[in-house]
Parts: sequence; structure tokens; C-alpha cells
Amino acid sequence: MEKDNKIKKELNKLKKVFRDLSNENKQLCEGLMQNAAFMHVTLLELQEDIKKNGAMIACSSGNGFETIKDNPAQKAYTTMISRYSVVIKQLTDLLPDKAETTAGEEIMAFINRKDE
Repeated sequence: MEKDNKIKKELNKLKKVFRDLSNENKQLCEGLMQNAAFMHVTLLELQEDIKKNGAMIACSSGNGFETIKDNPAQKAYTTMISRYSVVIKQLTDLLPDKAETTAGEEIMAFINRKDE
């Protein structure tokens, strides 16, 4: 339940960032935002596991020998962070260009300016 709440909080943060998108773009990116929120929370959990247990862990083989291997959390983190980056890039590409927005705002301010 706690993870669901964290995901919901992250999703709300993303929705605030992307609130100015057109309705059709919002519909397109809803699934991306849900996946990004899930991945963000999961990445934080994986980070905690890696901090606690390290990138390499000791384990016993079937012969009773102790071996060192990659922490499965490290592998999952490495894979997920690259996919998370792609999802975030896809989302940010949908945002309006700030330079265009600023220029448009300046033009509108000029047009709406009253002669002094």
C-alpha cells in the first residue's frame, strides 16, 4: 500500500508538470506518466537496496562455496534507469518549447500594451 501511495504522489507531480499539454497529448502521455511514476519509486527502492547491500553480494553455491556476484538489484536498477530516461525524454519532448512560449508571451504583451 505504501508503494501505491508513493506512486500516486509521483504521478501527481508529473501531472502538474504536464498540465499545460493539449488534451490529446495528455491522453497520449497518461500511460507514460504512470510508468514513469512506477519506475521512479522502484528506482528509489533499488537504490536503497544497493546502498544497504552493495553492488556485489556474497552467496553460497550449491557446493557450499561462497562466491561473489552482482546484486540483482544493481542489474535491475541499471536496466530500469535507462528505460526511465527514455520515458522521461518522451514526455519532455511533448512539452512546449520554452523559447517559443516566451517569445509568444512577449509578442502578446506588446500587442496588448496600452500606449502610454
